[in-house]
Amino acid sequence: MTAPPINPPETLSFKYVPRPGLLKIALLNFFLGIVTLTIYRFWAKANTRKHIWSCIHINGEPLEYTGTGGELFRGFLMVFGLFILPYIVILKGLQLSLGETHPVTTGFGLLFAFAVYFLWGFAIYKQRKYQLSRTQWRGIRGTMAGSAMVYSLAYFGSMLARLFSFGWATPVMDTVLQEQITNDMRFGDAAFKFRGRAGPLYPTYALCWFLTGAFVIGITAFISYEAITWFGSELRALFDFFNGQTGESTPTERQHYLIGIIVLFIAAGLLSFFVVIPVLWAVYSAKEIRTFANYTSFDGAQFSLNARPWSMVWLTISNILLFVFTLSIARPFIIQRNLRYLVDRLSLEGAIDISRIQQSTAAMPKRGEGLADAFDLGAW
Repeated sequence: MTAPPINPPETLSFKYVPRPGLLKIALLNFFLGIVTLTIYRFWAKANTRKHIWSCIHINGEPLEYTGTGGELFRGFLMVFGLFILPYIVILKGLQLSLGETHPVTTGFGLLFAFAVYFLWGFAIYKQRKYQLSRTQWRGIRGTMAGSAMVYSLAYFGSMLARLFSFGWATPVMDTVLQEQITNDMRFGDAAFKFRGRAGPLYPTYALCWFLTGAFVIGITAFISYEAITWFGSELRALFDFFNGQTGESTPTERQHYLIGIIVLFIAAGLLSFFVVIPVLWAVYSAKEIRTFANYTSFDGAQFSLNARPWSMVWLTISNILLFVFTLSIARPFIIQRNLRYLVDRLSLEGAIDISRIQQSTAAMPKRGEGLADAFDLGAW
């Protein structure tokens, strides 16, 4: 009797193969989002993912996304009914009966805010679990094997650690969280593994932290100097008025100067939070995702990611410009560019016996990402 042929282990290659149709999806998402007062966003997410997932090829075969807008919508309705609606009803009741400034009303608002922060990690984990369960390759789907509540506790602890360390706990906390969520990931019945230290991240983190601090201090000092100059001119004008003298500047000129300072303050804030700081921290993001890829393996094969600082900086800048100048219509293209950046730079060293991987027996989530959508985490 002849033994059945055994498929040899495969060396996996990753490639993003774009296909037409994304512009139509982007325009339809934008138009129907307006017409339906954003309700269409659930179907917009599903259609965008189906298109982009199908462009990700592993050994020439595309991924398949099987999630639906209906699943996402039902997930949101469940969270809205169990979480958001009761909060609105109770809060309005307290405001009408006790007043908006009553300690009980304030305490309830603070309790809800605490619950949101506490469940933030829970939402992230459930979102990842849903997306993996709806992602297939060669008919095999992904899943998560751990506890969303355990991850949520770790995530909440990480937020406190970042706060009390002025951000310096970030590399350690990011590494801990990535290790937990990666080790819970499965493709079929095969597990991903993550192991590594946060130490190599700190030189780049320190550079970005100090550059950000220097920028914030510099821009604050400049605006403060301008504000003090204006205040000084007002004091001189007041002094000249009481002494019967004519000041060097007219009230209209000083008013225009004040308006200029306000405009400068707003522009500096927008520039800082939407351009300069994201660009600075893109350098750290490149280091982090490259390091985390090197810490990750699958079935004994090691991942690597060729993400370099300047390429990440350019990706960040161009995405910001796309988002602003298209009024967010290009959001699907930004998602595509981010995933394409990762896929085309990802490699796996070592061969994997794909034939021995069996379908996951974990239960499929029936609803998708309700809490993540309620918290507006973004799906990407």
